[in-house]
Order: sequence, then structure tokens, then C-alpha cells
Amino acid sequence: MEYGKVLRFHRVKQGLTQNQLADGIISPAYLSKIENDQTVPAFEVLEHLYERLGLDFHDSSYHHPSKEKLKEWYEMIVFKRKEEARKLKEELIQQKDTLNNHHLYIFFELFRIRHLLLENEVEEAYKAWKDIRQHEDTFDEEMEYYFHLSSGLVSYYQEDYENSYSELMEAKNYSTSIKLEGWEESDLYYLLALSASQANNISASIFNAEHALAIYQKQYNLFKSANCHILLGINYGRLKNYGKALENYHLVSKIATQTNNYYQLGVIYHNIGVIESRLGNFEAAISNYKKCLSYRTETASDHEIFETIYCLVFETYKIGELEDCRKWINEGISHLNSSSSDTTTDEIHLKVYTMLIDNDENASEYLESVAIPHFLEKKHHRFVIRYCMIVADLLESERSYKKSTKYLRLAIDLLNKYSNLGGIVL
Repeated sequence: MEYGKVLRFHRVKQGLTQNQLADGIISPAYLSKIENDQTVPAFEVLEHLYERLGLDFHDSSYHHPSKEKLKEWYEMIVFKRKEEARKLKEELIQQKDTLNNHHLYIFFELFRIRHLLLENEVEEAYKAWKDIRQHEDTFDEEMEYYFHLSSGLVSYYQEDYENSYSELMEAKNYSTSIKLEGWEESDLYYLLALSASQANNISASIFNAEHALAIYQKQYNLFKSANCHILLGINYGRLKNYGKALENYHLVSKIATQTNNYYQLGVIYHNIGVIESRLGNFEAAISNYKKCLSYRTETASDHEIFETIYCLVFETYKIGELEDCRKWINEGISHLNSSSSDTTTDEIHLKVYTMLIDNDENASEYLESVAIPHFLEKKHHRFVIRYCMIVADLLESERSYKKSTKYLRLAIDLLNKYSNLGGIVL
């Protein structure tokens, strides 16, 4: 057993310095060597140090029954069995060893990060991640795997997709030295595919999605297989291989219809709408977005519902159906008023199109000073491109040719770099 790591973990957890723990037992310098596994002290020394920390020196948890319970809890989290996960979490908290034992506590906290994300408590998850990070030098390889996987998930929810993919790749490196079950391996590949897609790394996303799909199919997991097909459809759509994209979406449609999965049906109709829009079939795009909303009203998040409403605003404005556009703007406002999440980004979208419909003379100033800087900061390049093109036209009509050219150039530069943007992922 790695006594040094256990000592350091509990010392830090209890807010003690090395001087305070070592006082009257050994020198602080010698304690430092113990904590860094540079020496093996006598059992009597360890017993005294453990006693001061209120620990049982003879306890071992590497094969403790609670570890199996923790993995059972983690599986519930991965498969999004929310009610079961909540119930088992409370049971685990009641077990003294879960919170007092170094080994069990680390795993509990690492798994809790993902549970908080499942419950959409992103800030709490980030706080838990920061707290556990201070103990990283006490981690074994299995802990490192879950730590980097959790880091990747936290970054994903913070929309830092490049760092998310990097952290998940680090988790994959650790996975080679530990034994993952099949469902964990497929989960890792799917998360890699998801983060790679959002980071615009299309080839890596397709590679990992196909690996995840192969495992899910062997497990006869229809839901997860459908998620992989959705991701493949999005990536092939970005490569403008629309036939391959639609092939994947139609496979999902069959699976989701058989399983009555309205959430997945909402996702595919949204993404078919994206393809139709990119093909210039705007009426077909609008029709698919409306179908999407009919499924999304009870099964999707507030953000996902607004995403589709925004697309209807965009499409109706683009074809000059301004009354319909205003109707969808009002629908968006009503939706945001009932939402409990941060709606700043969505409010900016609706404000832009309201000003455009009303021919508001301050539209170009709002785009320059508020909208474009906001989406640049968020790294939402799709919207930066869109609003740069709009403001360039407005500025040209105002004869501000130099400023118009600046935004047109920014849009072109981003288009060259991110020419395959589009699609909504799970």
C-alpha cells in the first residue's frame, strides 16, 4: 500500500501542514520523504502518524466491497439512470469508508464530478474538479484515468472542446495500463468522438465514433448505437457527403421510432434541417425544424429547444418571411422567459434579428459592439461568420466601406478555417 500518498491526502484534506503532522513524531523533512515515497518508515512511525490523522493503520480498501458499489454507481451515471444514481449516491455517503478512506474518497469524488454534470450542475462539478485536483500527486494509474476523463468532461461542458479532446486522449493513454470493461471502453471512444467533433477534428471524430459504434453493436445497445450514427451523420454532413449523412440519420430514425425515443428523433430532424439549409432547400429545412420541435418540447433541454427556434428565426428571415420570423422571435422570447439557465447568448440572437426586421438604425453598432465580440469570446465561429456577413452589408449600405471590408475579411478568414461548421451533437 502507498502509505505516503494516503498520509499526504488526509493531511491536506484536514488542512494540516507537514510541521503540524510531524510534530513530536518525526522531522518535517522526514515526513516529506515519506509522503513522496522516497523512504519506507517503521510501522510504529506510520501508526503514530495515522493515529494523529484519525485513521486506521490496518485498513485496506483496494478490494473493499464499497469499491464495487462505487463502480456500480458510476455505471448508472454513464448510462444516465438518474433516479438509481441519486439513490445509490445517498447510500454511499452514509458509508463511513466512502468519505474517510483515501482510495474510496478519490473515486467517489471523481465519479461525483460526472454525476454533477449529468444533473447539469456544471459549476458544482467544476468546483469538485478543482478540489480533487490538489490530490493528483496521490493518484494511481486508475485514478489518473478517471481524473483526465472527468477533466475532459468538465472542459466539454465549459465549451473548451480542444482541451476536452486533449484530456480525453490523456485518459485513453492511461486506459492501456488498466482494465476497462466493454461499456467503459465504448464510452471513452464516444466521448472522444463527441469532443473531436466539437473541436472541428472531423477525421478523429469519425474514427472514434466508428470504434464506439462497433462495441455498442456487439452489446446490442440500440440507444448508444443511434447516438454514434447521429455523430457520424453530423461529421459526414460537415464533409459535404450529404448522402452518407442522411444514410446515418435514416438508420437513427428507424431505431428511434422502434424504441419511441423522441429525443433522438428531435436531434435527427434538427440535423436534417441543417443539411437541407446548406443545400439551399429552405422550405424543407423549415419543415424539418418544425418536426424537430414537435419532439423536443418534452424531451430536450432549454438550450436545445432554443437552438431549433433560432434556426427557424434564421431560415424565415433568410427567405424574407418577416412575419413568420417575428413569430419565431416571440416564441424564442417566451421560451427564454420560462428558462432557468443563463440566456445571454440567446437574447443576443433574438435582439439581432428584431433589430434587422425593424430596420433599426443601431443594428450595425449593436452587431459590432455586442454580438460579434460576444461570439468571438465564446469561440462560436459559425455565428461570428454569420453576423460579420450581415454587418458588412449594413456598413456597406451606410458607405462605411473600410469597416465593411474588415468584417468581410474576418468572415472569409473564419470560413477558410472552419468551412465545415454545422450540425448539432448530443
